[in-house]
Amino acid sequence: MSVGAKLKGAAIGAYLGGGPAMRRAWEGTKRALGRGPRTVTFHHQVDDPWSHLLAQALVTFRARFPAVDLRMVVVPPPAADADPEPQKRRAWALRDATALAARHGLHFPTPAELPAEDRLRRANAVLLLDRPVDAQLDAAIRVGDALFRGDGDAVAELVRELGTVPGQRVRPALESNYARLRKAGHYQGAMLEHDGEWFWGVDRLPYLAQRVGGEEAAPLLPVARREAPAAPGEPLEVFFSFRSPYSYLTIARLWAAHQESPLPLRLRPLLPMVTRGLPVPRDKRLYIVKDAKREADRLGLPFGRICDPLGEGVERCLRVFLAVEAAEGTSAALRFAAEAYAGIWSRAVDVASDAGLAEVAAAAEVEAHVEGALATEGWRQVVEANRDALSELGLWGVPSFRHGDWIAWGNDRLDWALERCARPPVVGG
Repeated sequence: MSVGAKLKGAAIGAYLGGGPAMRRAWEGTKRALGRGPRTVTFHHQVDDPWSHLLAQALVTFRARFPAVDLRMVVVPPPAADADPEPQKRRAWALRDATALAARHGLHFPTPAELPAEDRLRRANAVLLLDRPVDAQLDAAIRVGDALFRGDGDAVAELVRELGTVPGQRVRPALESNYARLRKAGHYQGAMLEHDGEWFWGVDRLPYLAQRVGGEEAAPLLPVARREAPAAPGEPLEVFFSFRSPYSYLTIARLWAAHQESPLPLRLRPLLPMVTRGLPVPRDKRLYIVKDAKREADRLGLPFGRICDPLGEGVERCLRVFLAVEAAEGTSAALRFAAEAYAGIWSRAVDVASDAGLAEVAAAAEVEAHVEGALATEGWRQVVEANRDALSELGLWGVPSFRHGDWIAWGNDRLDWALERCARPPVVGG
């Protein structure tokens, strides 16, 4: 590994390890000195299903933590640089929100539809009007329910009942709120900010509750439903990228589960989003890596000393992965992927170098395949076929999963996938 890669990896690790914790300590000190209560800011996107569920869950949060100063800011959809596949993302949000609501005892209309533009404009006008936060949450829930039901009459009635800001103020207010969101370090709705730390949606609300109420805080939301096991022997398809930190968390846990009891798997690697022409702006990259660090800490996985494999590093890992899979099968390929990820994301191993690739291959006991793998050229067709398959599912990001007719996106859904495979959740690797 080059000296530069080592130094850069150490610097990233120091930033991830110290920055958020130091900021939280400073904010805690200020509160202890009597300079104000805990403040949480909820960035609510009116037509975002995840925001709609979070507004409901925040009612419970408010009852549990009444001393927290909760503030709500209405924001528009993410800008194009942060949302490369807006149509797919919006359609997927409807599907995922339906499953999340059923799982956690929340409400989401079934069937649901994406709001029409005229109704959305009036809904924003309602929620941009100043009112106390509890009344604002109630308004957001009622407006969101009418929007996602496609009930224009209900939206019109809420406009009359709740009042609105003047129509000409809606767009400037949304643009101003979004500019402040980007300046603060984020890019989308359904986000909670506390002491400079960000929490996305219902999935991250328990972490905020722990920040506010302590590590032993009781769960805020029930788990009312779990995925029913599917037909035995059905392979779990896993789409992943070697540049994705969330894919690292998924593959590490899958490898741990597979070692305990082999899973029928179909592993489908992809090129990174930027290589596929999908932008990832700086604030999005920073949030992803900090959130992944928080998840890794929770799962007991090493993370933080990073060497970005973009370009040759990713391509070399793909070549070796596919060669090992062809020669020794899925288990050996999964082990190589787990070792490569651990090297990239926790030890700053430069897999673009011969020494770095040899290190992770030796750890997986597949070094005999490296030389031949690097001389092959068929890997790109396999990866492009995987990309097309993911797109046909209506998904774009990694990790993603398919098990029969069930699909899901995100590392947070791995436990759901394992439930379908009749396996318990896996904490660490």
